[in-house]
Amino acid sequence: MTEIKQMATAPREERETIISYDRQTETWHIYTDEPKHARKYEKYVTHPQRKGYNSTGRLIMLEGDVDNGKVTIRKKSPLTKAQKNHLQELNKTPAFLSNVHTDVQSQTSTN
Repeated sequence: MTEIKQMATAPREERETIISYDRQTETWHIYTDEPKHARKYEKYVTHPQRKGYNSTGRLIMLEGDVDNGKVTIRKKSPLTKAQKNHLQELNKTPAFLSNVHTDVQSQTSTN
């Protein structure tokens, strides 16, 4: 049974995504109230138990079983030395010239 309702988006610090496995039924179950994850995994849950939408009609919550019962979790590979150097160089270039500079100055002067 699919329950579709309008709801408020959870505060960032309270959002969660839970993926669990039931060995007896060999099914993966997902619950998420992280809007990004709900939209990402929606295509893998064709018969959701619950869906939640915000006031603009955007999917923000999803609960149901993952179809075809296969979930893969990959660990990201570590950065190479060249990638680390590239990121360090990117971080040296100022992206937000005026606001960040004044914010950093005000924080360091009060400490």
